Amino acid sequence: MGPGDVDVLITFCSKALEEIPALRFDTSCFTTFLPNLSRYFVYSETLKQEAPHSIKETRPSSSWPQQGKIEFRDYHMRYRDELDTVLKGLSFSVHGKEKIGIVGRTGAGKSSLAYALTRIIEPASGSIFIDGVDVSTLGLSDLRSQISIVPQDPILFEGTIRDNLDPKGEFTNEEIWNAVRKAHIEHLLEIPTGTYTPEHDSKIALANTAPGPWIAGMGLEKWVNVDGTNFSAGQRQLISLCRAILWDRPILILDEATANIDSATDQIMQQVVRTAFKDSTVLTIAHRLNTVMDSDRILVIDDGKAAEFDTPANLLAQKDSHFTRLVE
Repeated sequence: MGPGDVDVLITFCSKALEEIPALRFDTSCFTTFLPNLSRYFVYSETLKQEAPHSIKETRPSSSWPQQGKIEFRDYHMRYRDELDTVLKGLSFSVHGKEKIGIVGRTGAGKSSLAYALTRIIEPASGSIFIDGVDVSTLGLSDLRSQISIVPQDPILFEGTIRDNLDPKGEFTNEEIWNAVRKAHIEHLLEIPTGTYTPEHDSKIALANTAPGPWIAGMGLEKWVNVDGTNFSAGQRQLISLCRAILWDRPILILDEATANIDSATDQIMQQVVRTAFKDSTVLTIAHRLNTVMDSDRILVIDDGKAAEFDTPANLLAQKDSHFTRLVE
């Protein structure tokens, strides 16, 4: 072996030694990844899969639902197979465009209605009908695309206000701003005076319909942090309600949406629901009873069953009613 060969060998060995830390890192990452891969296969094989998102044979007409009539028939639901049922033979009917308040003590099964109606959890037995169509026969997308939900903790994604209100880019600026005004959140989108800079010009062209030229353009581009942490709980609720206004679906579920907000924001939300959703069926699952006092009817859930279902006035007139005891 000549001097040149020795030089090549030494160079090769030194290069190989340089790669050892990287190889150790790759090996470490691989061994860390293996348990995750194993868990993936466990979950994919043991967890129940959702129903199809679209079923061609049972796809409803484009006009469904026209009325928004909802009917629960002897509906039973449990969260897991080994657990007791949380909804126990629930039966009631809601007229189209009716405003229903849903109340009950903690653990009575109020919020389970939202999971049932959207089929996040499938029934143990019983049926739900919307405008006479058994929702269990529908694809999930066909069903859920007709229902808007404003939950207790609404989800906002990192991005702009526009991204959060119209993630698919389906609506015009005018339509978005109409929804913003109906939800009374214009003040959240205004740009503080004196903050204009030349780089705003490119964004102004994206949206300068109402309420003012460059303020409107920048308002919809206002940034939203992860989980909407740069907005208060009440502001996040109003933004979520604005999204529901924009999507204009026939059924709206408010799932304890006012539980964590101040009374002033609660009143704004009640006003918005009365005006912007007058042609929708609205189910308000309430933590605060004053939130549902102007409902057409109130459904009292007790131990997973419909204990009472009548107008607020009629329920309050019965001194021994479940609703009267809740109010007291």
